[in-house]
Amino acid sequence: MNNFFNKKGIFFLLIISFYFLIFSNWSINLTSPDEGKNASVVLNMIKTKDFLVPYYNCNPRFEKPPLLYWAGSVSSLIFGVNEFSLRLVSGLSATGIIIFMYLIATEFFDKNTAWKSILIFLTLPHIWIEARSFTPEMLLNFFSVGSIYFFLKKRPVLGWIFLGLAVLTKGPVGIILPFTVILFFRLTQKNFPVFNPLGIVLFLLVGCSWYFYMLYKFGYLYFYKFFLQENIFRYTGKKLFHPYPFYYYILLILVTSFFFIPIYIKIFTRVKSLYTPSIKPFIFWFLFVLIFYSLSKNKLHHYILFAYPPLCIILANFVSKNYIRNVLIFSGVLLLIIIIVVKHNYEKNRFVGKAKNILESYRGEIYFYKSDISSLPFYLQRCIPKLENPQTIKEGIVVTKRKYEKMFDNCTKIVEAPEFNEHLILLKCSKN
Repeated sequence: MNNFFNKKGIFFLLIISFYFLIFSNWSINLTSPDEGKNASVVLNMIKTKDFLVPYYNCNPRFEKPPLLYWAGSVSSLIFGVNEFSLRLVSGLSATGIIIFMYLIATEFFDKNTAWKSILIFLTLPHIWIEARSFTPEMLLNFFSVGSIYFFLKKRPVLGWIFLGLAVLTKGPVGIILPFTVILFFRLTQKNFPVFNPLGIVLFLLVGCSWYFYMLYKFGYLYFYKFFLQENIFRYTGKKLFHPYPFYYYILLILVTSFFFIPIYIKIFTRVKSLYTPSIKPFIFWFLFVLIFYSLSKNKLHHYILFAYPPLCIILANFVSKNYIRNVLIFSGVLLLIIIIVVKHNYEKNRFVGKAKNILESYRGEIYFYKSDISSLPFYLQRCIPKLENPQTIKEGIVVTKRKYEKMFDNCTKIVEAPEFNEHLILLKCSKN
C-alpha cells in the first residue's frame, strides 16, 4: 500500500485516470434520457435551494435517489453547471473504484497483480463511456466496491456507511449485490465482523432517512413509482422497458473486453487455476452479478458495471505485463480516435446541438410530442410540456420524431437531425 501511494505511483495514476476516465468529457452535449434528466434536477436544486425533492421538467422525479444530484450540485458549485462538472462525478468515482480495486487485490495477491487489474479496468471501452456519463452507476459502484474493502479490512462501521451511501445512490440494489459478495468473502475467506450495531444504525440513518422523508411527503405515489415500478416491476418484467435476451450481458462483456479474448482462451485451457482459494471469491462476485442481472427482464448496459472489478482481478492473474502494456497503448490510441470522430463527425450533426441553438432565443411555447429529449429542458432552463393531441396546437414549436411529421397540418419543419438511434425534427406551427 505504501509503495502504491508514493509520488511516482500517484502521478502515474492521476495521469492515466484523467485520460481514460475524464479527458474530453465536455466535448459532447448531454444525452437523453438519463443525463438530461439528472442535469435538470441539479440545475433546479441549485436555483431553488431545495435539495430534498428532485424535479425534472416541473414534475417530481421519483425514479432515482438524490446522492448523484447532490454530488453533481457540489461539483457544479465549484466548476459551474456544465458538462464537465456534472460528468466529473462519474470520472472521479471511477478513479475511486480503481483505488479500491488495487487495495482489495493486494489483500489476496501481490502488488503487481493489483496494478495489472486496474490497468485492465482502464482499457475497457464500456468504462470510458460510463465514466463520461452523468448517471448514478459509477457512483454506485464506488460505494459498493468501497464497502467490500472496508469489511475486508475489519472496519464494518465504514463498510455499513458505504452501503448506506450506495442505497442513497441507486436504491435497494446498493445493498443487495455488495452485501451478498461481502457475505461470501466472510464465509469462505476471512474472519471479519459484519453485523456491527453502530454500523447498522448509521446505515439506516444514511441510506434510509431520505426515503422516509419522500414517503412522508408523497405517500403511496412515491412508494409505487420507486420501490415497485423502478425496482420490483423492472426486475420481474411486470413493466417492460428494456427487454433483452438472457445472454445480453455475456455478449456485452465479450465486446467490451475484446482486447482480452486471447486471455479467456488461456484461462479455459488452465481452468483448474480458477479453483485456487484466492481467486474463488472473485469468480463468485463476477458470476453472481452476471446471473443476477441476466435474470432481470429489463436490461440496461450499465447495470453490469459491478461485474468488471472482479473480472479485471481474475484476468490480471493470467496476463503478462508486456501484454498489458501493449493493450494500454492500443486502447489509448483507440480512445483518442473515438473522441475525435465523435466530436468532429457526429456531435456537430446531432439534433440537440442544432435545436438548442434555435430554441435558446425563442420565447414562444415549446412542446414535446412522443419524444422527451431531456437535455433540452436543461439547456433551455425551462419546462417543456408534453403535447397530447397534434390537432390542438395553434402556435409554437414542437419537438418530435420524423415519423410524426405528417400529423401536424399547419407546421413547417425547421430542423431535422439524428439523435443517437432516433431521427428528430423541430416543427414551427402557426395559426391559420
